[in-house]
Amino acid sequence: MSDDQMLVLNRADLVGLGLSWAEIIDVLEDAFLQKSRGLVQNPPKPKVTSRGDSAFIHAMPAYLGGSDRIGIKWVAGYEGNHAKGLPYIYGAVIMNDAETGRPIALLDGGWITEMRTPGVSGVTMRHVPGDPKHLAIVGCGLQGRRHLEVALEVHPGLTRVTAYDYVDGVAQKLLDNAGDRATRVADSPTDAVEGADLVITTITVPLEPKIDCANTDPNALLLPVDYADAMAQAAFDGAVIYSVDDPGQYNSVIDMYFSGLPKPTTDLASVVSGKVEVPTTGRRMFLNMGIAMDDIALSSLVLERAAAAGVGRYIEFP
Repeated sequence: MSDDQMLVLNRADLVGLGLSWAEIIDVLEDAFLQKSRGLVQNPPKPKVTSRGDSAFIHAMPAYLGGSDRIGIKWVAGYEGNHAKGLPYIYGAVIMNDAETGRPIALLDGGWITEMRTPGVSGVTMRHVPGDPKHLAIVGCGLQGRRHLEVALEVHPGLTRVTAYDYVDGVAQKLLDNAGDRATRVADSPTDAVEGADLVITTITVPLEPKIDCANTDPNALLLPVDYADAMAQAAFDGAVIYSVDDPGQYNSVIDMYFSGLPKPTTDLASVVSGKVEVPTTGRRMFLNMGIAMDDIALSSLVLERAAAAGVGRYIEFP
């Protein structure tokens, strides 16, 4: 690539690279290790919107000093897109040359978001002790389906999967991908998590009432991918550890999303690095909001693989 070219990678290009979940989790795990060593710049993401509270667009820059990668994701989430038959998430990632700042690549940020979010959940599952057998998923759209894939990758010993979604047929569609495990479509979110020792919520519209998780396995891992839209304050209050992926990002939106919740006990980087030991008993709560570092780490892996495979196309830029 010359100094007047930019590599463009669309969704088909990214899917065609055939990255495994193990590879994605590995590169994200390394990013959290870099973060634990103070090598990452990841400022809180600002938000703008053109359609009120049902939509957002975030600017998400990050620099990973350990791998010397820098870039930004510009990502939109519009709830109204569902009714239009459009994706909830659109986005674009721009990667820059860390030495000169020159833009070197443009990637489909929708796919990056789709994969890095469950990838971070996979990092969490790797570092929380236990061998879960019963997975419950509340919210069975794209993120629910991807989280099923990751959960089965990290915990192949899962024997049971229950699922709930308010849209008819969606939960069963997810369960069709659970292999030979026992499956059940639940009647409600509370019913879905009954007895589960791994609970993942991925809804886009807040639940009412929310689930307190009191009926889960007493030693469950709780992963609210949807912030606090599905799980009630009681679930957070009752956790023996409450971790977030980035305290700075968390504190920047605490009044908007997390008012009244207990103060986080720790952060994921501290857990991944071994600085904090996760209890083996009690409900463990890990709220990963999704931070720019994740996007840039995965995008860096994509660029390496695309270069090796000769994937994508170059445009003159600037």
